[in-house]
Amino acid sequence: MKLLLVEDSRSVVAFLEQILRREPDIELLPAVSNGRDAVAAVQRWNPNLVLMDLVLPGLDGVDAIAEIMATAPCPIVVLSAQLDTPGRDRTFESLRAGAVDVLAKPTGGSVEGVKEFRERLLRTVRVMAHARVVGRKRHAPRKGAVQPVPPAVSVPEARQCSLVAIGGSTGAPPLVYDLLRALPSPAPFPVVVAQHIVRGFEQGFARWLAGTGQRTEVAGGGEWLTPGVVYVSPADRDLVVSGGKLRTQPSRGVAVPSVDALFESVAGFYGSRAVGLLLTGMGEDGARGLLAMRQAGALTVAQDGASCVVDGMPGTARALGAASQVLTPGEMGTLLSSLR
Repeated sequence: MKLLLVEDSRSVVAFLEQILRREPDIELLPAVSNGRDAVAAVQRWNPNLVLMDLVLPGLDGVDAIAEIMATAPCPIVVLSAQLDTPGRDRTFESLRAGAVDVLAKPTGGSVEGVKEFRERLLRTVRVMAHARVVGRKRHAPRKGAVQPVPPAVSVPEARQCSLVAIGGSTGAPPLVYDLLRALPSPAPFPVVVAQHIVRGFEQGFARWLAGTGQRTEVAGGGEWLTPGVVYVSPADRDLVVSGGKLRTQPSRGVAVPSVDALFESVAGFYGSRAVGLLLTGMGEDGARGLLAMRQAGALTVAQDGASCVVDGMPGTARALGAASQVLTPGEMGTLLSSLR
């Protein structure tokens, strides 16, 4: 695997190279320190994966990602330290520009912290090197963005809905953004989102989603589910529906919100009055919860494999028969716009 590192901090480059050079399946290309050189290096070397900082001299990371995806598309993983700064929304704009995942830079030098970061880095690098990417023209609609459905695809009849539950992981944040834009503002029902996300980024994720025109907040637990509000799961706790309210609980053994936990709770309380959407992501989370929703009479949708960055979660749902419909992101948008 050929890997290109784009980072202007020499100390960060040295730290990352110390980890990556020990792996026999990873070939490190010469590191570059600015966005313009990153574009040229990708065009020259055709790497399997790019690790890219967003704060770069000259051409910044978001613009460099957009340029790469327009000229020599390849999987790009963002390295971000922007947890508590106004620039944090740039992290999610990088995903809209074409990056496939985000890694938080290590914030401490403890042995356990370094070990945890190393494991997460190597796991992400090896999986994302095989992620599905697609080239795109600058300023053109992004593949997977919510677009009008072609005439060959039937527009669904209006359906009554009391709640929409959305689950996703790798590659899902830009789709969540586009799906919320497809809804009327404010939405006539509450929307609950369980997104696998790095701890510390959830507030920025909610603020970014508010750019869709929807009122968006990170759930703390205890909120009454209110039409017109989008509730985002905390990064390291499960978010479940309990008696018309939201409740948080310890995550199911991993430091990300469980989509299964959300979907199962929605199935138990809302039954056929709910709609569940399972988007692109690694692993199997959400598939069994989506099945529970379908068995309770809900409308359940899994993203089609061809449009997924990683077809793990929705692929498992399709194999289980959990999805009553398999749709592209554009078709999902049309479906959401038909709900009442």
